[in-house]
Amino acid sequence: MRGNVYICLNTSTYKDKIPSELVSLYGIPSYDEEGNLIEVLHPTFEELGEYNLSKFGSVPKVKVGNANYYIVELEVSWLQGEVSALLNLGEGLAYPKNSLMSASEARQFISDNNNE
Repeated sequence: MRGNVYICLNTSTYKDKIPSELVSLYGIPSYDEEGNLIEVLHPTFEELGEYNLSKFGSVPKVKVGNANYYIVELEVSWLQGEVSALLNLGEGLAYPKNSLMSASEARQFISDNNNE
């Protein structure tokens, strides 16, 4: 684990686009055949997890009852409003839906809900 924030996303948020505030940091660059930047794509959290596989490893999927949750690891800044954008994803939702976690909290959540 190398990021500083973990977020436990419900399936609908995981399949949805990342907050606009994170695109400057986590947008996915698209290049032409010559290596020139064409555009920066606004990914879903799922696409971001696949793109960051080499940086943070795979996104753990955790089943709690009938619901699936995805623990996405990110490196975000309090200063740039990125953490606030993530906190807003969980506004009005009960834990663990879209909840921010520390590394130890994320490990414990995964361990507590490991069905194996």
